[in-house]
Amino acid sequence: MLNAKVHELLNQQINKEFYSAYLYLDFSNYFKAQGLDGFANWYMVQAQEERDHAILFYTYLQNENMPVTLEAIAKPDKEITCHMDVLKAGLEHEHYVTSLINEIYGAAYDVRDFRTMQFLDW
Repeated sequence: MLNAKVHELLNQQINKEFYSAYLYLDFSNYFKAQGLDGFANWYMVQAQEERDHAILFYTYLQNENMPVTLEAIAKPDKEITCHMDVLKAGLEHEHYVTSLINEIYGAAYDVRDFRTMQFLDW
């Protein structure tokens, strides 16, 4: 049985990963409209990776016999005005997601949840 805080953070991360996929799809859409197919494809691949991460968290909670609550996925709110905006926003978002993973890892560490810590070491 997972600690309540760790469970909550893992469950929230499912939503964050799906949001990341939405964000990267939005970036892909922008680059496709600009005729930059390589950048569009790269962000499409990143979107798939984020969906895969969401499923990893989902499956981990199910394997731990913990309930999964799926929340609404927010629409990406960044207005894209130039190519550099996308690249900067992508880097900023990756730093944000890393901080979320670190928070989960820290919460698991605090309660000696070594299984969750190992799970996060993919």
